[in-house]
Amino acid sequence: MASPLTRRLAAALLVWLTAVPGTAAAAPAGGDTGAADGSLTTVGDALPALEKAARPLRTTEPSGGFEDLRPFGKAVGDAVVVGIGEAAHGSHDFVTFRDRAFRYLVEEKGFRSFVLEANWGAGARLDHYLLTGRGDPVRIMSEEFQNAHLLLHSQEYLDMIRWMRAYNVAHPDDPVRFAGDDSSYAGPELYDRVVDHVRRAHPDLLPEVTGLYEGLRPTLPVDAWMRAAVTAPLDERRAKAERTGRVLELLGARKPAGTDEDHAWAVQHATVIDQVARLYAFDLADPRIAPEAMAYRDTVMAENTLWWHRHTGHRLVLGGHNSHLYTRSSTPTLPVPQGAVLRRRLGDGYLTVGLSFDRGAVHATAQGLQNPADRDVRRFDVEPSVPGSAEHVLDQVSHRDWYADLRTAPPAARALLDVTRPKREIGTDFPPSVDQVNLLRSADLVVHLHEIRPSRRLAREAAGQRPPTSATSTDLLPALEKAAHPLRTVQPTGPFDDLHPLGEAVSDARLVGVGQAVHGSHDFLALQHRVFRYLVEEKGFRALILEAPFSAGLRLDDYLLTGRGDPARIMSEEFQNAYLFMRTREVLGLIHWMRAYNIAHPHDPVRFAGNDSSYAGPELYDRVVDHVRRAHPDLLPAVTELYEGLRPTLPAGEHMTASFEAPLAVRREKAERTGRVLELLRARSFAGRTVAGDDHVRAVRNAEIIHQVARQDAFDYDDPADEREGLAYRDTVMADNTLWWLRQTGARAVLAAHNGHVYLQGYDPDYPVIQGGLLRRALGDAYRAVGLAFDHGSFHATDAGVSNPRDEDVKVFRSGPSVADSVEHTLDRVSHRDWYLDLRTAPSVVRAWLDVTRPKREIGTHWPRDPDPVNLLRSADVVVHLHEIRPFRPLPQS
Repeated sequence: MASPLTRRLAAALLVWLTAVPGTAAAAPAGGDTGAADGSLTTVGDALPALEKAARPLRTTEPSGGFEDLRPFGKAVGDAVVVGIGEAAHGSHDFVTFRDRAFRYLVEEKGFRSFVLEANWGAGARLDHYLLTGRGDPVRIMSEEFQNAHLLLHSQEYLDMIRWMRAYNVAHPDDPVRFAGDDSSYAGPELYDRVVDHVRRAHPDLLPEVTGLYEGLRPTLPVDAWMRAAVTAPLDERRAKAERTGRVLELLGARKPAGTDEDHAWAVQHATVIDQVARLYAFDLADPRIAPEAMAYRDTVMAENTLWWHRHTGHRLVLGGHNSHLYTRSSTPTLPVPQGAVLRRRLGDGYLTVGLSFDRGAVHATAQGLQNPADRDVRRFDVEPSVPGSAEHVLDQVSHRDWYADLRTAPPAARALLDVTRPKREIGTDFPPSVDQVNLLRSADLVVHLHEIRPSRRLAREAAGQRPPTSATSTDLLPALEKAAHPLRTVQPTGPFDDLHPLGEAVSDARLVGVGQAVHGSHDFLALQHRVFRYLVEEKGFRALILEAPFSAGLRLDDYLLTGRGDPARIMSEEFQNAYLFMRTREVLGLIHWMRAYNIAHPHDPVRFAGNDSSYAGPELYDRVVDHVRRAHPDLLPAVTELYEGLRPTLPAGEHMTASFEAPLAVRREKAERTGRVLELLRARSFAGRTVAGDDHVRAVRNAEIIHQVARQDAFDYDDPADEREGLAYRDTVMADNTLWWLRQTGARAVLAAHNGHVYLQGYDPDYPVIQGGLLRRALGDAYRAVGLAFDHGSFHATDAGVSNPRDEDVKVFRSGPSVADSVEHTLDRVSHRDWYLDLRTAPSVVRAWLDVTRPKREIGTHWPRDPDPVNLLRSADVVVHLHEIRPFRPLPQS
């Protein structure tokens, strides 16, 4: 009698097409007779060797420098196919690490293709988009990544594809390519390409080919077609495979003279159509056949990958689950993994990278679910690894995230990993049983992450498909209405009774980020002011940190504490260029209120800081030099020489434009000089926290800001990759400056900035690292993010493409009501005109709706701008929605 596992596999082809991991393995894979686990003493003795082999990962996000990946590149060596796995399909971090490694291998090692565990037809459509820009990757993914491939329908993969397209725009003569290698679905485009080729090149075959393909070209959506295909009678499925095989024979018999690229592609498309038909022709009612079908699937995935490599000549990254990329089997249900075939065919030309993790959360479906749909996917928490498992051993290395080349690891580390141990290999369903993995025999490199997060799901756009809990759900609007808290006003006036639920939502936070959905709005600025007043007066907050130059913050903070200076003049002098959207009567009103508060509370004042890195005013240079003159006169000649010619003498806007337009070599030389001053000051540290010591700490920070600005200017913004690094650098230093202010003052603070800097996760692939995510990582739940949204209204902005805005470039634009299927369209259906919601405590139906990526307007300083893909539940803790907004009131230039 068949085991329950075998019966489940036989009945659920569409689950294990991508979900083979997580099936039980009664004995160690591949005949390994090693112990199931090493003793604690053995593990303890070998850990120093593993620690020595481990290379720390700076980040798993596809951003920033690649210095930490250089040993990875050395390990890749001459490999032509690099398989980078994942220990769970529904993880954010595994996909972003693979994306990061791919970008590194493209930019520094000459790799030019990415092959994914996805259907060949999906790859062909996405590749066409990458090469031509024609088509919509969001729609392609929505239409193709369904059923067993639905976990590929994520923001992480969309970000990767958009990066690849941006790379091709910048390198039109040396593009990157995309392929799918899987065989569970052949879309209508493949049939059309084969028939079109036959019509052009072999018209005598056209009647026979069209007859053989009659009724096979899919007319249903992917999910419905796959459901129908697996349930059709076996004889019918085998008859289809005979017909597709005959077409392949006919094409294969026509050997073109010379090189015929069109013919090669047509034969490969016909091959894939036949592979799909043959996969469904296995008799899965026979429990002995399921492993044979899986071996066939992995073999053709390997063949498709090898065809792509031979045909393009590219070195490529292969993305898939660990269980497919390992060079030996980890479960009896997959006796011949793709990686084993590739190693046999390519030898050391194939390199496999196994992924591992200790704990976290993933997206998956319930265990054993057949034909999964979007509504079946949910978040599952994964507990820390248990003693005796492979992950438990790896997590004892001191680095949080790390990798190691197992081939060159010290003998003790290799011996430690040359043991078959239980290891989590999560496919599409959860909870998994446990695979048995000998890492040394299965992978060449291992990457271990301490904690992983779930993937960011995309809204389904294909016809006939709806995201979970759609905007028309009969349950959603009543639940949203019940959870929404009405706002009495956005104006910065009391009473504050309507804000008390907001106070409860952020009650224990040290830092509250309050965003804007557009910079040029009166209402968002006014609401930031009102929330700040409330948190000061009723919750003990004492600082405001603005997305503005640090030097502007110092001057305004001095005014708040002493009354010296004119805030309108300071704002006029500092808030220029991109910052002119802060030179408003709304911000001046906030400053005046803060000064009045300090007059009334001289022993408990509120403070002001800027955290941005695009301009360092002359006061910063003066403060550094004055400190050196007083405290370190021996350094004065060196510091004054290094700063010579750097202190701004032009108005802020002109200085920023001139700095940005200077030759790259000049900008980089300036950054070297400012960095040298910073090194000199850091070397002169004070013991203890004396007054002199505090003065030194502030001088070092001022020198650091000067260097941040110079370093920001030193990126090559004509290079798309370097531009992305520059944007990531900006948010990184903004977060660092904010955290420094919190440490230095001890004050609880409000961070006022655009949503794109406040959110916990980004939405723009060109802005890969955002301040809010870094702050959540540093502070945990002590940082709370409040996202803003609006339905329609007017605001100030410039025309698209204005890079150095002046006052005359700014004008009023109007945005019409939000469009159907957008975030705002549903939020605006709540009966309150203006309202807010604590997303963490919202009803489950509301959280489910919010946990889908949808279009949302995130307008910076330019208009028009297309909506951005935002998952509100992952981006913010609280959302505030305003029905209508108005433009800010500008201050004239003094």
